[in-house]
Amino acid sequence: MSDRIKKELNNINMIPASTASTPEEEYQALLRSLDVYMPLADRRPIQLAYEYAAKCHAPQKRASGEPYIVHPLAVAGIVSTLKLDTPSIVAAILHDTVEDTTATLEEIEQLFGPEVKDLVDGLTKISKIKFRSNEEKLAENFRKMIIAMAKDLRVILIKLCDRLHNMRTMDNLSVEKRKRIAQETLDIYAPLANRLGIYGIKSELEDLCLRILKFEIYQEIRRKISSKRSQRLTYINDIKEVLEGELKKYGFTDTQVYGRPKHFFSIYKKMMERHLEFEDIHDLFAFRIIVPTIKDCYEALGVVHAMWKPMPGRFKDYIAMPKANLYQSLHTTVIRPNGDTAEIQIRTKEMHETCEYGVAAHWSYKEKGKAAGESDANKFSWLRQIMQWQSELKDPDEFLEALKVDLFDEEIFVFTPRGDVLSLPQSATALDFAFAVHSDIGIKCIGVKVNGQMSPIKKHLKSGDIVEVLTSTHQRPSKDWLNFVVTSKARSKIRSFLRTEQREKSRKLGRDLLMQELEKRRMSIDDIERSQVETQKFVKAARESQFDDALIAIGYGRLNAPELLNRVYPMPEPKETMQEQIHRQGLDAPAKPEKPSKSNFSSILVSGYDDVLVTIGKCCLPLPGEPILGFITRGRGVTVHRSTCPRALDLDPARKIQVEWSKVQLENTSMHRCGISLRTQEKPGVLAEVTTLLSNNGVNVHKAEVKIENKVTGIFEFEIGVKSLQHLEMVISRLESLPSVLEVQRTNMTKNRRPRRSSR
Repeated sequence: MSDRIKKELNNINMIPASTASTPEEEYQALLRSLDVYMPLADRRPIQLAYEYAAKCHAPQKRASGEPYIVHPLAVAGIVSTLKLDTPSIVAAILHDTVEDTTATLEEIEQLFGPEVKDLVDGLTKISKIKFRSNEEKLAENFRKMIIAMAKDLRVILIKLCDRLHNMRTMDNLSVEKRKRIAQETLDIYAPLANRLGIYGIKSELEDLCLRILKFEIYQEIRRKISSKRSQRLTYINDIKEVLEGELKKYGFTDTQVYGRPKHFFSIYKKMMERHLEFEDIHDLFAFRIIVPTIKDCYEALGVVHAMWKPMPGRFKDYIAMPKANLYQSLHTTVIRPNGDTAEIQIRTKEMHETCEYGVAAHWSYKEKGKAAGESDANKFSWLRQIMQWQSELKDPDEFLEALKVDLFDEEIFVFTPRGDVLSLPQSATALDFAFAVHSDIGIKCIGVKVNGQMSPIKKHLKSGDIVEVLTSTHQRPSKDWLNFVVTSKARSKIRSFLRTEQREKSRKLGRDLLMQELEKRRMSIDDIERSQVETQKFVKAARESQFDDALIAIGYGRLNAPELLNRVYPMPEPKETMQEQIHRQGLDAPAKPEKPSKSNFSSILVSGYDDVLVTIGKCCLPLPGEPILGFITRGRGVTVHRSTCPRALDLDPARKIQVEWSKVQLENTSMHRCGISLRTQEKPGVLAEVTTLLSNNGVNVHKAEVKIENKVTGIFEFEIGVKSLQHLEMVISRLESLPSVLEVQRTNMTKNRRPRRSSR
């Protein structure tokens, strides 16, 4: 990235934040904000929190050089815009004290009470536990946050405000760190804000992420919108006047109409999903009509449709069927006489409040005597689902994947034959529906009827479908089901069943292997299984929690039956022969074998050793420097996958083993294969431009596939050779800088699974 771009990146502020420059100015700005919605509240806890946090953070500075206390005060200021209560403001000021200073939770409870202590505890990361990888630490921190959030939703609201301020003030961090934080924000925090219905925070987070991750595209959208600012303001005012005038004719007096430009990320997403250029997007604005009652919403819709023709398939009734985040509104897109389209949203004042503030608009414990967050938590069925995952999915990587998949908001509404409505992700299949009804129904599903017609279980559903599930007691899940189900519930239940089946096979194999070794010593496995004392010896020697776990470990190949038996029942050492004694004393020692050269060293260390048989997973082909996972595989040693590989998540976590790239491999310059996909403008010379860039950056092209997607864009699929993950990221960055390249993704090269977007 050029210095000019870096400078511009540092100078852009998406949405004006507080203009305060000192801790005292930031604190006074917070008090002014609190005066707006709770002028009579006691300020002493907030003053005490400010003084305590300022003392704890006194030696600390932010990367910008300003006193650290400015950050928690700014977070509290954002929390106040959600109109949360005094304990929330206090917890926001104190949220980093336990994690980053010598403050303790006991001190927090003594000074501010158990309510604030619990909030601060939920906001404190897990920092004193050793994890195998940064990914595992990230997943466990999210797990802790989700558990705290289920007990009290204020935890996640404060955390979102914390992340928003961090995203606003990343100017002094390295480009790599900015991108990592932005990607994490886009994957987790923005979808969480959306699920909680807080569209203001969600939209700003997405725009800030776009600025960091796709800076050139962000700048282009920003420039094009700014260049026609006056023209667009005229357009908004014209439609607003027409709508207000027409509604008044039909007796709508207590009505507000206003228009707003769509957020940059929303425009970018539409460009990517529909494969359009900026100039081809006409609905850059949304118009809102705010009316007093639900009845008025539908009457106002009739007025709009009588005036302008509605576009088929673009009407959505979120009042009759609210979104999972409680969002309610009528959406319609109409065609004006000049051919332009306009998107119009119609809602009540209460619905609008919910849209802006989400769960904060329903805050139950603003009223005395109500339990903190209980009624609000019950309104969010997806939160109960997440709590179920965290108890069922013990593997942190799998939990994080489930969290990412089910946070996204595109949803459909599907009916059971009895008329019950189920909400599912937009790409859900009939099998996902079966698991949503009940886990047992999903496991026993043999077919479905969609709208009365027999259909395959992999059929993608659409809103309004009526689905009947056919079951059989003899049906068992297939591993192929994982290739098309999309909901986390379906995936976790299928994986759980397959792993249980796999573990049972391994237990039987392990028992047979141990039985063979015991028979050699004229011992019986039945006698051992009947004796608790004997089984405990095996459990202790195997370092497992149960005897069955020891058998499973033998079946997987993680434990060797003869070695385990020798640990439990050590054999007496045989008498040393004269020849052996001479060798031991070095009198006739054989020549030492030559030390292998570096080129013979294994590229991957397994639990620190470089002499273990290793197989690279062909499904994901990890690159040196990339986070990796190892799984014990009978007959093939250890199979290594990328830590984000979907297939690795299908494997039993009990088979997982620590692996890492060796230092020799990281310094090696040998080539490793991977796949990339480019979406480009369809014009002469693009392929030559791309291949020249690849060649000039030391990339080998093993295979290329080109197809025309439509009249304006094309897709290039490459199988290339690169030296490392850093080499690939550099190449992708340079490809993205080409004017003719619209998007670059890393892909899996196997054709039996749909390529996934790179986690870059």
